[in-house]
Amino acid sequence: MLVFPKHLLFASALLLAGLPVLGEGENPNVLPIASTSAVVKCPGVTSIAFTSDEEQALPLRIVGSLACGDTVAVLSDNEGYTAHIRTRDGKEGYVARMYLDARSEAPAPMPAEDTRPAPAVMSPVNGVARWQAGAPGCDGFISHGRHVESITANGITVQVSLQDSGWKYRVSAAISNESGANVDVQPNIISLDELQPNLKALQPTSAEKVAHSATHQVMWTSADAVPSPSAVASRTSGAQIVAPAVSRTYTVPDYLSSHLTLAKEHPGAFARNESVDVEALTLKSGSLPSGQKTAGVLWFNRDGSARELSLRVPVGDTVFDFAFSLEQSK
Repeated sequence: MLVFPKHLLFASALLLAGLPVLGEGENPNVLPIASTSAVVKCPGVTSIAFTSDEEQALPLRIVGSLACGDTVAVLSDNEGYTAHIRTRDGKEGYVARMYLDARSEAPAPMPAEDTRPAPAVMSPVNGVARWQAGAPGCDGFISHGRHVESITANGITVQVSLQDSGWKYRVSAAISNESGANVDVQPNIISLDELQPNLKALQPTSAEKVAHSATHQVMWTSADAVPSPSAVASRTSGAQIVAPAVSRTYTVPDYLSSHLTLAKEHPGAFARNESVDVEALTLKSGSLPSGQKTAGVLWFNRDGSARELSLRVPVGDTVFDFAFSLEQSK
């Protein structure tokens, strides 16, 4: 009596269901699955059905389908025709072992949904969120050649950069509000203080005055301020401090990007008769709704000898404090 192997019967059923079947003479290269996970392979199609019964007797009791490339947990495998598997969404069933590629190492646990860790945030102290390299909620990165410092606290992200134009200090600031409530943005109370070598407040320059001084090349950058070496969350005695903006510990979107493109790298980028719409670039005051962001530029008086500076940006009930350094030309 002629006996048909069980897998040929199941292959015929898959053919009727529109699923792939290995052709005559093809070698399925089915290897024992020794690990606790496997990847679904399905040459020529996009999915493979799995059933509720191990024998996969006709009529097939299909539980669901597996997409090519899916990772499944292998609950049991007796090296028979099928293996007992569990999908990402918790469904269990049996699938022909020929459609599984064993993995030598178990993958990371398969979440039912995106469980990427929520970004860390800073806890303000007495209403002040102070930027420190490596601290929760703090980030530093380079955007369009500018060093940017970023703080997230109380659902609000503030990002700033500081450049020396050779005539004025130029501050670019962006604010993103995800706090769930409106917050007040008041550029007139943003302050820039020189800490070294002299301790003094640097007075802001009105947009009107800057607008009437185009020949001073207000968008030039003769020097870019970098994060202060003293602003680090933790230090090892004798350890060399690495530039914080190169190694990111907390990745946030670059809210300043579109505004930084307006500030050119080299003084020669603008002609002396340049026309810059300063009013359009200036950071505006007002109430910022939750889910919205704003960005703009401010100018402050310059001290050519300044080395360490503190930029304070009040938003809502929090003061965001940033530390910058400027290397003076010898």
